[in-house]
Amino acid sequence: MIIPIRLKLSNAYLIAGDRPVLVDTGSPGETNKIAQALAQAGVALPDLALIVHTHGHGDHAGSTRELQQRSGAPVAIHPADGELLRLGRKAPLTPTRFTGRVMRPLVNMPFAGVEADLWLEDGQSLAAYGVPGRVIHTPGHTAGSISLLLDNGQAIIGDLLMGGMMGGAFRPTRPGYHYFANDLTQVQQSIHHLLSYNPTRLYVGHGGPLPPDAVRQFMAIQSPVLSYG
Repeated sequence: MIIPIRLKLSNAYLIAGDRPVLVDTGSPGETNKIAQALAQAGVALPDLALIVHTHGHGDHAGSTRELQQRSGAPVAIHPADGELLRLGRKAPLTPTRFTGRVMRPLVNMPFAGVEADLWLEDGQSLAAYGVPGRVIHTPGHTAGSISLLLDNGQAIIGDLLMGGMMGGAFRPTRPGYHYFANDLTQVQQSIHHLLSYNPTRLYVGHGGPLPPDAVRQFMAIQSPVLSYG
């Protein structure tokens, strides 16, 4: 079961499997809010088996160090984003549209860095941590962006896409590109790759969740030359 945790700028997620796993940690200073959300689901911080990051930006990893200190849970990220997590700062943000250029000075926040305990690789099973699913490398937003695809078809995809406008405040189930991406063509390729697994529901870092059919319609307009192979 995936339980969304709505935070100030982004979404974190609790995967309530055989052992609880936290996906992303929001912005700096959101540890208590996450702890309260976990408690409502019957999970104490020391119960966490793993803290996973979809990527290494400060609105998704900003509270990781404090959560690790309070929970003792190992921290996991794709190695291509390991330096972002360790240094606690974003790489240069490349806007995908005008809104991103306006927002860039406001969102490129530093955060308390932390060393990863576990590198996540494409195809890696998370069964050892109680999650019936695997890692799918979906680069483009950052080089080390990943998605988590559960055996039931649900997927947590970070900032590969976003839902709606203003961080999901309006029309949260409408798919759109994130305001920033290292490589938009690579984002498109990663979306098509993820859709080739026929996911049933897509949980994003902002807004959502997204119906896969809506994403397919969006991509048919945005990148019709790319296939689902």
